[in-house]
Amino acid sequence: MFCSGCGQAMQSFEQVCPRCGRPIPPMPLARPSAYSRVQRHVQTVGILWLVWAAWSMIGWLIALPFVAGAFGGWGYWGHGGHHSYVFGPGFPFPHMIWLPELITALVIGRSLLAVVTGIGLLRRAPWARSLAIVTSFLTLIKPLTGTILSIYTLWVLLPAPSGQDYEQIAVP
Repeated sequence: MFCSGCGQAMQSFEQVCPRCGRPIPPMPLARPSAYSRVQRHVQTVGILWLVWAAWSMIGWLIALPFVAGAFGGWGYWGHGGHHSYVFGPGFPFPHMIWLPELITALVIGRSLLAVVTGIGLLRRAPWARSLAIVTSFLTLIKPLTGTILSIYTLWVLLPAPSGQDYEQIAVP
């Protein structure tokens, strides 16, 4: 640091020039940077992924009895290891009783992925941005709520500057 009057070298703690006595104006404090889009929205995105996971599970639990009934679940009654059809042979999908179980496993897997994504974003984990982008692409075709959440997540986290912003707030 140098005096603006005489050019004398000065120490940073000196308030006046030792040669000419000119007062040195205080150094301006660094202005805090404005929050980036990632900093403003990452908390909300994380919470929404957790809410969406619960929403998906609740929606499936409500739909499960109806789906199980449509695929023959109401048509099977165990009698000593044997199954009989209540609705008769004309009932649609009598041999697809396994389908509701498969869909249940997929919904649970998708919900777990959403929970891990939400928790990772809330904890600012370094890997959470990548996982959120992948999860968003996988959820993009889930009508309405999944599509909206995916577009919002991609808007926040996908652009290249968002990657740099997320790295700054990520907790190692």
